[in-house]
Amino acid sequence: MSLWLLAFAVIFTVFVFATTERGQELVKRLGFRDYVKDAAPAEDVRFLLEACDGDRAELERRVAVERDRYPDLTEAEHFRRAIRKVLAERDG
Repeated sequence: MSLWLLAFAVIFTVFVFATTERGQELVKRLGFRDYVKDAAPAEDVRFLLEACDGDRAELERRVAVERDRYPDLTEAEHFRRAIRKVLAERDG
C-alpha cells in the first residue's frame, strides 16, 4: 500500500511541476513541446533549425528578434514569424 502511495505522490509532484514555468521549459527540452500550451510545435522548431543549418544559436537569435519586436505573442507565433522571414529570404 505504501509503495502505491509513494508512486502516486511522485507522479502527482511531477505533474504539478510540469505546470510551472520552469517545468514547462523542461518539458519542451525533453521533446514534449507539443503538449505545452502556446509552445511552438516540434515541427516548427525542426523546420527552423534545418533552415538555420542546424545552428541553434541562429535559431535562438531569429526567435529573439521576433520576441523583442512582438513581446505579447506566444512562442508558437514567434517561431511562425521567424519561419516566414526565412521563407521570404529564400524567395527574395
